[in-house]
Amino acid sequence: MAEPKEKDVAKEMIAEAAKAYGIDSKSIFSSNYHADKGEVIILTAGGKKVHWTKGMQVKPLGQIAVTGINPNPKSKKLTPGPKEKGKSTAE
Repeated sequence: MAEPKEKDVAKEMIAEAAKAYGIDSKSIFSSNYHADKGEVIILTAGGKKVHWTKGMQVKPLGQIAVTGINPNPKSKKLTPGPKEKGKSTAE
């Protein structure tokens, strides 16, 4: 039986690493597999860079680290400017 090609191994390792961290394929900005170290490096759309080796136990990333989008944004409360408070900026 033929040995798997390096590209196939890289794709499998990247998929395993993404599954371990809870990253979906749409949220992977960039990824790389280092065959000499057996390590996968993934950069998420949220800007988080993670390293993973086969068999490594990791905690899943939060949604902000994966997608860059806050699922619970604060409401945008408007604050009054100086004119609205009755103060003048001109002296």
